[in-house]
Amino acid sequence: MRQIALYGKGGIGKSTVGTNVAVALQNRGRKVMVVGCSPKVDSTASLLGGEPPTENILELSRIKGQDEDTVMQAVKKGYRDIYCAEAGGPEPAEGCAGRGSALALDLLKQYDIPNKLGVDFLVYDVIADVVCGGFSQPMRRGYANEVYIVLSGELMALYSANNICIAISELARTGANVGVAGLICNMRNMDFERDLVEEFAERIGIPVMAYVPRSPKVQEAEAQGGTVMEFFPESEQAKVYEEMAQNILNRAGQPTKIPRPVELEDIMGLMQKYEGALS
Repeated sequence: MRQIALYGKGGIGKSTVGTNVAVALQNRGRKVMVVGCSPKVDSTASLLGGEPPTENILELSRIKGQDEDTVMQAVKKGYRDIYCAEAGGPEPAEGCAGRGSALALDLLKQYDIPNKLGVDFLVYDVIADVVCGGFSQPMRRGYANEVYIVLSGELMALYSANNICIAISELARTGANVGVAGLICNMRNMDFERDLVEEFAERIGIPVMAYVPRSPKVQEAEAQGGTVMEFFPESEQAKVYEEMAQNILNRAGQPTKIPRPVELEDIMGLMQKYEGALS
């Protein structure tokens, strides 16, 4: 079983990328499970008819106790029979969301849920505005050693991506088996965005695996409660997700890379360089 993690700042489009790629992988004969690691519990909504699951691992565990049946109850079958689960979060104003996600992942591993379901690909969708100890657990504990960072050419997206790189390089230094397989640029249609992201990628030593164009098909599909792969499978946007899934499959057995994070001043310099090109 391959375990991959999508990291990136909130709102960058990780869930859109993750769910569409999950469908593309499932279409290629792989059995896929998507695990949302965000207290918003909406990572898998577009695989479940547009609504977040009414049950998540942590909430059920609080109500019914921590056992295999309870964890399995939180696993739902979505579009194309993709398995979906949300880690959940603590009660409002109580506890740490990152630690909550870590506990949910521990329970999935403790009861060997993905293997019992025959999963080939386990996809973690992890919010990472702050790469705290809890949200780093998919990497720290070896649940996912193949990380894809979703970013754009916007300042905060680059800043978050660099923070993720700092966390990964530190985890690798302390012995964790983790690295970055590639960057995924979910484009915002900025001037010189591709050039900016390419230069950022070169500086941190990580290749850009895909450029995902901005497309109204994404919003149209989500308005219907699903993914581009479900409602517009012949579209150009769907082809981007298909190609991304194939690239991930082609990476089987290939090593990941340890990034070389840069300083904030370097990111600001990049932004100023390409903003200056407009004047």
